[in-house]
Amino acid sequence: MKRFLFITLALLLMAGTAAFAQDKKQKKTADIQEVTFVTTIDCKNCVKKVEANLPYEKGIKDMKVNLDDRTVWIKYDANKTDKEKLAAAIVKLGYEAEELIPEEEAKK
Repeated sequence: MKRFLFITLALLLMAGTAAFAQDKKQKKTADIQEVTFVTTIDCKNCVKKVEANLPYEKGIKDMKVNLDDRTVWIKYDANKTDKEKLAAAIVKLGYEAEELIPEEEAKK
């Protein structure tokens, strides 16, 4: 009887742990957002400076710097940072940063 209770308890514990892990994973992906900033970068050294320093900001998951468009695209965790903090980080590096609003949102 003790063996049956132990096995049942172990199975319930494993099922609960798996459900908790799945729920936690879904929460993480739900808070990921993207933003694009138009900046005043104008050379390859500017790109290197942004690429070298910006990833150290909290919450940044991915980023791309485009010299031709003078833009910085950032994928970030909204629980750890926001657009204003990201823009301030770019300004701290010595460049202007203005959010590029997609055409679809601008029409609203």
